[in-house]
Amino acid sequence: MTATMTGPDRTWAVIAGGGTGGHVVPGLAIASEMVARGAAPRQVHFIGSRRGLERRLVPAAGFPLTALPGRGIQRRVTPANLTAALGLIVAVVRALVIVGRLRPAVLVGLGGYASVPGVLAAVVWRVPIVVAEQNAVPSAANRLAGRFARAAAVPFPDTDLPNATWTGNPVRSEIAGLERTGPAREAACA
Repeated sequence: MTATMTGPDRTWAVIAGGGTGGHVVPGLAIASEMVARGAAPRQVHFIGSRRGLERRLVPAAGFPLTALPGRGIQRRVTPANLTAALGLIVAVVRALVIVGRLRPAVLVGLGGYASVPGVLAAVVWRVPIVVAEQNAVPSAANRLAGRFARAAAVPFPDTDLPNATWTGNPVRSEIAGLERTGPAREAACA
């Protein structure tokens, strides 16, 4: 199914990912830009981790957040991976319910463990996916998401993801609007 909700309550986007500031802060910059372009904050919904910075930063910025259980899976075989795999299954089921209920126009995958359940739910519900990669080398989560994404916004021209467009990293308007003076100006010109 594709997104069908219309009107002022339609969810513009679900932004999935988090854990660290490297994922959460660009996600907030993207969400703020959506609000600047006409979305109400309630129309931009975050899916993140119960353990990450998003638990504090996203609600403080005025956006709804669904915090999912679980933790990342290690790249080596450990007993903790069994628990992590079970947590991932629970998180995917919760994400399926959230994405199915909201029917967003797009899901933005930020990377990190917390993005995987949202991306998989978007695939099932046939919600268009856009990957927002913040690093030169894509994360495992974003490489997975890239297989299903209609587009990928990447920070460098050589970042290897399918359907990539070089956009640079999202920057919050409060930072982008700072006047460069003194050492900051010199560093920018170097």
